[in-house]
Amino acid sequence: MATGMKVLIPDDERCCSDFLQNLVEQNQDMQASGMAVDADGSPEYVVVRDLRRILEGCPICDGGFCDHTYSKLATVVMNEKADDLGRLAEFLRCMRDCRWRDVLGFRQWIPSTGAIVAFAFRCNKGRVGIVTVFSPVDSESPDEPLQFTILSVEEGKRLQAVVEPGQWMHLRPTHHLVH
Repeated sequence: MATGMKVLIPDDERCCSDFLQNLVEQNQDMQASGMAVDADGSPEYVVVRDLRRILEGCPICDGGFCDHTYSKLATVVMNEKADDLGRLAEFLRCMRDCRWRDVLGFRQWIPSTGAIVAFAFRCNKGRVGIVTVFSPVDSESPDEPLQFTILSVEEGKRLQAVVEPGQWMHLRPTHHLVH
């Protein structure tokens, strides 16, 4: 008699195909059924969904996002005030010069103003990239990608050294097995 197992499949199923194939091959007598699970609606998931949409697959390994992580590095408001424009210019200089500790100090957010948000993403191959997006005031409008950079191995290690390990979040939901 075959036993059953239900597998919850995250909405980005590219990574799941190998997992499911191995599961079925290794368990010939087991019956597996799947159900796609969508976002949980949390702010973290919205960020993950937008980053995956913007990146359209990892630009480092050209694959899905299994075992990939991200961290929000900075937010800088976008408006016409001279002080804010000066702060944006300083932020861009810090990014250009890879002054990561300084970049992490930019945590300005005003709900009624658009913002530039910088994220680091870490490929499962060990390389690190930066993606910068414009997040408009209107929450219905999607974030707009501005730039992404794949850091050298050495620079990626320097960035990882200043980002606390607990600040890295998964770029995709993990697999959940329900017996």
